[in-house]
Parts: sequence; C-alpha cells; structure tokens
Amino acid sequence: MSRACIGPPGLGVMAMHKTLKALIVTAGLSLGAAASANAATLTFTNADPTPQFSLTVDDSASPGKFRFSLSTLVGTADLLGLGFFFGGASLSQSDISLVSATRADNQSIMPTLELFGNNTGQQGRCGQGCNFNGSGSRSVFDYIIRLGDNGAGQDNFVKSIVFDIAATGPLATLFSDFGVRAQRVNGDASIKTDLEPNDLAPVPLPAGLPLLGSGLLAMGILRRRRAAKTSA
Repeated sequence: MSRACIGPPGLGVMAMHKTLKALIVTAGLSLGAAASANAATLTFTNADPTPQFSLTVDDSASPGKFRFSLSTLVGTADLLGLGFFFGGASLSQSDISLVSATRADNQSIMPTLELFGNNTGQQGRCGQGCNFNGSGSRSVFDYIIRLGDNGAGQDNFVKSIVFDIAATGPLATLFSDFGVRAQRVNGDASIKTDLEPNDLAPVPLPAGLPLLGSGLLAMGILRRRRAAKTSA
C-alpha cells in the first residue's frame, strides 16, 4: 500500500513552533498593556462633612514619578499644605513638579510648590501662616508641601492642584498618613484634617497571563521532544 507524502517530517513541528512564538509575543504585548491599565492608585478623603477633600495618588504619570491630585469635593477651601509620611530615603525640592492648578473660579493658576521637612517625622510648619498646630489632624509629618500663599487675591486661592513627586519604590509603602492644611473662604478660620484611605479596588489578572503560561509550557514540551529525537 502506498502512503501519501505530506512533506518533510519536521514541517509540522516547525509550524507549531512558529505559532507558539507568535502566541508568546501576543501575550507579552497584552501583559504590557494590562500593566499600564492596572497602574496602582490610592484614594483618600477626610471624615468632615464640609469641606471634604479628595486626594488621588497613582503611578501612571511616568516611570519613577507619582501623581498627586488634590481637590475639594464638598464646600470651598483654599488649599495651603499637604503633609505626609514617606517610606523612601529622602525627598528634595527638585523632586516636586507642578502639573496644574485652579483657583475658586476654576481658572488656571501656577502656584509655587515648596517642600518642608527632612524625613524625620518632626515637620509641623510649612512657612508663614501654614502649620498643623492644634486639633483636627496630625501635628507633624515627614514632609509638608506648601501648595500656595495665604491671601484674599484670586491667584492665591488654590481650589485644586495636581503635581508629581519623583521617587522610587512601590506606591503603597512610599506615601501614607496624609493631612491637609487649608483656609476657609472667609479667611478667618484654618482647616487641619487627616485624610483616610478609601477601600482599594482589586487588581484584575492580566488577560495575557494564562496565554503566556500555556505558550511557554508548550515550547518546553516541544524542546524536550526534539532533544529526545536527536539523542535517539
């Protein structure tokens, strides 16, 4: 009985090998996209009914930088300072960069950011008219970032602000125990309040992970079979 010729014996293996390579590349691209989409994010709010602040910190700005977005959710307040504890080595003024800010009428402004502290948990002041003394919040931090100047002028009123901090390490262990220093609209009462973390959303498993694992397993099996044939 004659047997049909279906090509060189190794052709099917070569085709499967190429297919598996393509699957692994696709899975790698999927994982890269998933990593970007699932960047770490922490959110914080204070317990006060008004003014109520919202702080979001994430690591999606750019490699080695963390983006801080602070704004007033309920009521109106002039943001003066943001205190926090830092789990890294140290911070300097050059590590902080302003992204954007708005005043009370939502117009853009460019306040000067100033860093106070030396990572020792003893910083309670952030310049003239800005301190955390008294009740309402923690009184000392590793660092306090001065967000704007006191005063009745519109350009001195910081309603919301976004800035980046350059630092190395995982977000969850670098920044903690936040406090906000602000001024009420009429300018005659200070606000000092702690920010508490909101519940963290679970990070989904990247879609390409099972595909990548299956492709690598199949590649290993093929290599073992090829080695066995060579030694036979």
